[in-house]
Amino acid sequence: MISFPRWMRYALVILLVTDILVFSRATTLTIMGMVIGTAVVLLGLAYSYRVAAFVGMLVVATVAGASVEIPTLTELSSLLTAMLGLLLPTFALAWLALTAEEKQGREVTLMRRPLGIAIAFAILALWSAPLTILIMSLFVPNIALRLTVVTEAAIMLIAAIIGIVILTRKDPTVRKAAGEEPAE
Repeated sequence: MISFPRWMRYALVILLVTDILVFSRATTLTIMGMVIGTAVVLLGLAYSYRVAAFVGMLVVATVAGASVEIPTLTELSSLLTAMLGLLLPTFALAWLALTAEEKQGREVTLMRRPLGIAIAFAILALWSAPLTILIMSLFVPNIALRLTVVTEAAIMLIAAIIGIVILTRKDPTVRKAAGEEPAE
């Protein structure tokens, strides 16, 4: 498990919003939206109020989504901009916002296996469009010229749905403590 103290969570929020601003078109309205959203997230974390932190995260994510210009996801530079400038910071900011709880007396811990599964799922969903188009262009070489952004988004949505179905098919089991009798 990974443990983050409270001061480190504040620093992570500021670092993540700065990362999103670096990759976005920083206009005055973008900066104002990011500052307001960041302030609300930090206030939500400071007062252990999850709703405020989540609303601030939604403001930051909405402003970031509107300000990051990604014309296509088949080019490596656009894909890296989407992943490093929007997907991973928003994912981490959402995790930080959702960990703000009332009466939290201990440090927030992060399980490595679920985190790895979530990051792998997000990266595979993001890379699904270029990989699908690459495979399709082996059979029809000019297919990449005729695909639109809507088609790329549809491919990513289908990959995300398939991934969600695969991940939710797992049957969660409760591990029994040593020496405990099975319940009937």
